[in-house]
Amino acid sequence: MPIDETRYLAVAWEMHLNNSYIVPHLNGLPYSHKPPLLFWLINLDWWLFGVNERTLRAIPLLFSLLNILLIYRIGLQLWRDSRTARYAAIITASCLLYLIWSSLIMFDIVLTFWVLLGIYGLLKAGQAKNMKPWLLVGLGLGGGLLTKGPVILVHVLPVALLGFLWLPRSVQIKRWYGGLLLALGIGLGLVSLWLIPAVMTGGEGYRQDILWGQTVNRVVSSFAHRHPWWWYLPLVPVLLLPWILLRPVWSGFAMVRKDPGRCFPTVWALSSLAVLSLISGKQIYYLVPLIPAFSLLLARNITTFPADTSSSRWYYPPATLYILLGILVYLLRYLPLEGSSADILLFRTGLLALGLITTGLVFLVLRNREIEPLVTWTGLSSAALICLLLVSGDRFFQRYDIRDVARILKAREEQGYTLINKGKYYGQFQFTGRLTRPVLVAHRINDLRNYVENHEKSLLITYEPVDRAINQDEIFFQQLYRGKKLVLWNEQGMKKYLSR
Repeated sequence: MPIDETRYLAVAWEMHLNNSYIVPHLNGLPYSHKPPLLFWLINLDWWLFGVNERTLRAIPLLFSLLNILLIYRIGLQLWRDSRTARYAAIITASCLLYLIWSSLIMFDIVLTFWVLLGIYGLLKAGQAKNMKPWLLVGLGLGGGLLTKGPVILVHVLPVALLGFLWLPRSVQIKRWYGGLLLALGIGLGLVSLWLIPAVMTGGEGYRQDILWGQTVNRVVSSFAHRHPWWWYLPLVPVLLLPWILLRPVWSGFAMVRKDPGRCFPTVWALSSLAVLSLISGKQIYYLVPLIPAFSLLLARNITTFPADTSSSRWYYPPATLYILLGILVYLLRYLPLEGSSADILLFRTGLLALGLITTGLVFLVLRNREIEPLVTWTGLSSAALICLLLVSGDRFFQRYDIRDVARILKAREEQGYTLINKGKYYGQFQFTGRLTRPVLVAHRINDLRNYVENHEKSLLITYEPVDRAINQDEIFFQQLYRGKKLVLWNEQGMKKYLSR
């Protein structure tokens, strides 16, 4: 899916193509936005199975599975209760955002693994009489730094620094913070094994970006995804759908002070959320590593809810949600939607609406006094929803399918054409087309005109309004793409385009 997945695959492709395993590159230029661990994992996959797309999904899925196992271990460590630990694992695995991101070739699920490893190490360190658990914390910090940079500190350091709020009284605070310094040293030592060679060989611009631009600038004044401090607050309930609709998950928050096990995930969730809210750049998937913290709290609330209380009425809220969503999806076809909001109509809305309403009705049919079936079906309903989206969204996904474009670009590259992209280029064609040379990027029409006038065999890529009429004699190819029309202009078309 462009533009994120294709961009990261492009970086991994150029790493493979040019053997540039220390300094990542995108479209021929050093890429400082992310550290290299995910790109290394992609190249490891290609080394094992050959360059392909199909096996790459195993990377986030494997880390997602490891995350579920770690959440279970953390739940056991907190409460010595396998039922709570199992519910926490189920809740995390079936939160809609976690399910979606578990299949995407992006950083957040991998980062979540390192966060959980560090968190698990902190729990063990709070109960151990030696320093060995701090090695786990250090490994988690180092892996997180190599995966997505200093954001790992946002998820692990606050809960560690606030240890006096949740640690047993027998723990010596000075020894605790000494262990934390040791873990930080281990984490920084691990990342320096890559960072020092990278800044030495990447050039001055790369050195400035990796050490300053991608850390301080993102925190103080992000160049992308800027939102106010409160932006995450209304998204937390969305993050926990559909579980947030069950009454038992709201029942135990008053018990935080009486239950030391609840105190730890509360400090973890709230402190990390507070720090993330203060950072300028925000995206909803930045919260993915926090889903386990909330899941632990929700799971404990469910297991401690009075057993003699009938749970049959708890089925009504999720049933209502799915039925109302189904009705809304069905009615969308009759609304005058325009622009990007009309993309929902690319889904087979009738099929999606029927599936959603059926899911809601199953909740009503399965009403039971026991809580175990409720937990099971709530988890399965999330998986059912994801399957519905995949089955009904084939036309939507075609809008983002650039494989035909990439094949044409590859053929023209092999014929000696220079590929020129008008406007910002995200590397979306590099891996998909297995391109071996950078795409020329032209932002201004004068720069584009000067280049074309002095070079032969050029192919121009532009993104036009959907309603613009295109003469077929002037283009190689066109298709709908991300709310616009992607056009590959031939020589005749370029002359007319540049003469406007």
